[in-house]
Amino acid sequence: MKKAVVTGGLGFIGFHLVQKLLREGVEVTVIDQIIEEKKEEQEEKWMRIGRNDLVSFVKENIDHIDLKQTFKDVDVVYHLAASTSNDSRWQKLQKVIENNVNTTKKILENLPDRTKFIFASTIEVYGERPGKITEKTPANPTTPYGITKLASERLIQQDCSKRNLPYIIIRLPTVYGPWQRSDMTYQQVIMGVEKPNVDRSTLDVLFVEDCVESFYLAGKKKVENEIFQLASGIEDAWFKGLEVLGQKELFPKNPIKTVLLGNKALDILGFNAKVSLEKGLAKQREHVTQWHHQRRI
Repeated sequence: MKKAVVTGGLGFIGFHLVQKLLREGVEVTVIDQIIEEKKEEQEEKWMRIGRNDLVSFVKENIDHIDLKQTFKDVDVVYHLAASTSNDSRWQKLQKVIENNVNTTKKILENLPDRTKFIFASTIEVYGERPGKITEKTPANPTTPYGITKLASERLIQQDCSKRNLPYIIIRLPTVYGPWQRSDMTYQQVIMGVEKPNVDRSTLDVLFVEDCVESFYLAGKKKVENEIFQLASGIEDAWFKGLEVLGQKELFPKNPIKTVLLGNKALDILGFNAKVSLEKGLAKQREHVTQWHHQRRI
């Protein structure tokens, strides 16, 4: 992998992925919009990576870009841009479909032959169910976000099969770490929000640097046309994270026992989560302190 495109490259996970790719010597094109409510944060992220000669920035909505030109000679397209779980309310379903499904379709239509497409999906495609969950577990999403992500998965499998395009779908649990979104539980607890939100999925949690390592491996390795789900390997990891933050009793555990298995990602990609909750949350807390101190200066 010599050249990659990252949509949503100034988002939470996207930014960390761009940093990882640049460290590995990959030439990266970032596609993202600067939006007013996140302008300060996005500009700070671009300042941190923009001096690197290997990175370029397309500051536009995907709908306004000449994608064929942007994707020319690209080895891998990472598609992370999407409406988030917090945006995905039933009353916004049409907009979420437009963002999460139609945009995916437009990207697929403009991919060059043999360019690998790597898609960030979610474990929300499974819905709520007891027992062990693997990639073979039937999907049954119950949220707009999960529904549109599953629709995108089906679209990818269908379109890539027709054109013989290689793809990888990665189903993510809740991801935490520096630059986590302000609507997510750990970030709100660290920020001292009195009544923090509950993340839409509390099934598992993964540190962002571990998460992007899996995306890097998916782009680097000669693996294609697979679905992988990522898991921490820690039972009740999301709730144990609250315990590390001193908020053990904040939310009760779900009485339905569910375990997310990451065996396939380990066996094929060689992916294994390495960062402990203690270390990961310490990094997130340190970043929050530094970022807010910097903003006050």
